Amino acid sequence: MKKFILPLLLLLPVVVFGQGIDVQPRHVIDIPTAWPLPRAGFDLTARAFGQGGMFVSLSVGVSNQFMFGASYGGTNILGEDSLQWNRAPGLLVRYNIIPESFALPAISIGFESQGYGPFIAKSKTTNSEINRYTNKSPGFYVVASKSYAFLEHLDFHGGINYSLERGDGDKDINLFTGAALAFNQDFELLGEYDFALNDTQKKVSLGEGTGYLNAGLRLNIKKVVYIEVYLKNLLQNRTAAKYYNREFQITFFQYIL
Repeated sequence: MKKFILPLLLLLPVVVFGQGIDVQPRHVIDIPTAWPLPRAGFDLTARAFGQGGMFVSLSVGVSNQFMFGASYGGTNILGEDSLQWNRAPGLLVRYNIIPESFALPAISIGFESQGYGPFIAKSKTTNSEINRYTNKSPGFYVVASKSYAFLEHLDFHGGINYSLERGDGDKDINLFTGAALAFNQDFELLGEYDFALNDTQKKVSLGEGTGYLNAGLRLNIKKVVYIEVYLKNLLQNRTAAKYYNREFQITFFQYIL
């Protein structure tokens, strides 16, 4: 219990004195949205996932249309087994080509090489190198996002992507969609569906063709700290999956200037 006291004490000044703005999320859970960080804004995110895994990411808003970021992590960071770091850092670049308006959604293009879940180097079935995350990174993508004034707000997202994680032989273009419903300024319900069209190659890919359905809850603390819990792979779209995944994420947002 004592090991959790210091992080909580460090967060206390942020919760009490921190002030932020209502920034739109850069991801629903795993899938990207079309909204970039505002100019001079940055966020620092840490996510914990299965097999004692964790990654940390830092993103910066260069302008109101353009943002970039980087991330790095691995598995067995928590626990007693030897550390297994990811083979390369994750990169993120996003540019908003059409700002959201009353009639039109926001539309952005981007690239993300950070996948989700443990990084897998070899296929247990064929013993061949596949070099991919459990949930593939988006790679290159185009995404549209639209927000509506329902309750606090209701957001919809949809896009198309082409991942560069193709070691399993599946090079298909993929589709994704998601939504978020904010009941008030504090709580937000999240849901997304990754069609996983690029994760269906027989004997090598992890997916079984039903796609990845994820759900989550976001807690907003004074628009500075965001705490999120996820239930992922609810359709159990993997032969080795005996249950859905539980993940946890915390994000700190602030302005550089």
